[in-house]
Amino acid sequence: MLMSKAPIPGKTKTRLQSHLKPEECAELHRAFLKDISAKLKNINIKHKTLDLFLSYTPEGSENLFSDLIGDDFKLILQTGKDLGARMYNSITEVHNQSSKPVIITGTDLPSLPAEIITEAVAALKEKDVVIGPAVDGGYYLIGMQTPLPFLFTCKEWGSDSVLVKTINSASEHNLKIHFLPEWYDIDTFNELLLFRNELIKMKKDKFYPEHSSIYLEKILNNK
Repeated sequence: MLMSKAPIPGKTKTRLQSHLKPEECAELHRAFLKDISAKLKNINIKHKTLDLFLSYTPEGSENLFSDLIGDDFKLILQTGKDLGARMYNSITEVHNQSSKPVIITGTDLPSLPAEIITEAVAALKEKDVVIGPAVDGGYYLIGMQTPLPFLFTCKEWGSDSVLVKTINSASEHNLKIHFLPEWYDIDTFNELLLFRNELIKMKKDKFYPEHSSIYLEKILNNK
């Protein structure tokens, strides 16, 4: 499951507005959505047993996703007073519909290797929880066999303590955890430049984030 805000200027990727215009941030988000959804669809061609979902906000914005992710994803409206509640409610809804383990990640990961996602899928065959640690102290991916509300009670979402508190909660309940390689979200301009440098070294295969690469060069060349 992907979680995403609608790509509306001024409402998404706001931390990048230190260097980019609100319209540029929204278009970059659109490119990220195209690439990460295409990556998941390509992974599913191999596995064939995955159900793909998009958990979105705000209400009434579902039409803004139709040309970005196609018909492969079922849409679910995010509900809840904070990020933890929205994630837990989304995971519960997906689990109710699919009766399978659920993996949730964001759209700010166009450079995330497909191998990491397939590793997460495989790990949930044996482990209770899978976590992808983010370099900022949070996590970029979390998966679980069944919805676990105690993993989403953190009061400081967005802080560098989210990962540690999540691990502690899982350990207190004696859950078996599989850790994925550390990765980074693209929230800041420095992270965007890091992504640009990585694009130079990436193999241009079916998982290459082409839309993000093209639009990134377009906006940075105009600076």
